[in-house]
Order: sequence, then structure tokens, then C-alpha cells
Amino acid sequence: MPDALATVLTNTDPNSCVDVHCSRHGKPWRLSNDGLAFMAVCESGVLNGTYKGLPVVDGMILKVYVDSKGYPTVGFGHKVLPSDHLHVGDVISVERARQLAKTNFEECESAINRRIRVPLLQYEYDALVSMAFNAGPGHGIAELVDKVNTAEYGKLPAYIRAYRARGIEWRRALEARLFETGNYDAQHGKGIVI
Repeated sequence: MPDALATVLTNTDPNSCVDVHCSRHGKPWRLSNDGLAFMAVCESGVLNGTYKGLPVVDGMILKVYVDSKGYPTVGFGHKVLPSDHLHVGDVISVERARQLAKTNFEECESAINRRIRVPLLQYEYDALVSMAFNAGPGHGIAELVDKVNTAEYGKLPAYIRAYRARGIEWRRALEARLFETGNYDAQHGKGIVI
């Protein structure tokens, strides 16, 4: 059974009034700046600095590199497509990286806004966008969407931890913690306990 958003007791007095407020939001949702920073650190390890020898600016790696799955990647975790006309070792501008990220995020946000049918807190939405970005906004989140739409919010963190997590358990743990608590700290790596 879904978690109740509110409970009220009504009466027959025509002068009585009941106001019910919920901190969860309805559509349309938008990725918050905190959510964007969370995803940046998940994708590149740091917000600004160096990650695995590659310079990072605003969470974006501007030099095309090969990711852990063997895909040429640039910017904010954008998988390089033939239409991007980029090759491993090429360097792009911050503006181009932002444009690629915007396109990728719009697909993920659209998928969540279109398919989720229950109200969400801002940080719950941000966690779901992060998962959609990582797993794919189409079939990649189909089972997750079904689970979220049950509105059993208390059961979702455990589900998120295990969802398509092979090899990225650390990321799912961070996303589950964000969904559950609103903790946007995405620092990860060896020695990080979640």
C-alpha cells in the first residue's frame, strides 16, 4: 500500500475547513543545482580539479577519454557518438560540454516527468535523474519507474541500491542515500564507506 500523504478527520460542519500540505512536489520537476553537482561528482570524481590524470572543470572532463566500459566519453559522462565528430584525445570547450550535457539531461528529465505518476521530493527526483542518466532514460529505468509508482517511498532506497548495480555499487549507494535523506555528498573512491 502506498505511503499516505496525509490523514484528516472530516465532519459535517459547513464552517469547518481542512488544509493539507505535502512537501512532495508534483510535475513538472526540474533538476536542481545540487542534483547537477551530485551527478558531476558521480561522473567525474570531483567538481573541479583532476580525476585519473584528466582535468575537470565544473564536473566535466573536457578531453575525450575511454570510460570503464570502453566507450569514448567526454564532458559530463557523454558517450561520444559518430555525429559528435570527436576522437579519443580531442579537447572540447566548456560551452560544448555544457550543450552535450543539456541534451543528455533533457532526455532523462523528460523520461522521469513523463513516466513517474507520484509526487516526489526534490532530492528524490534528483536521485532518479542521476539513475536515468546512468542506466539510460528508456528501458534502463523501466523497472525502477514501476517501483517508484507504487509510492512505497520507504522501500525504495533498498531497491535503488541493488538496481542495475553490478560494478557501480558505490554509485547506487550514493543515489539511494540521496533519495532517502537528501544528502548530496557524492564523494567516492577507495576507502569511502557508504
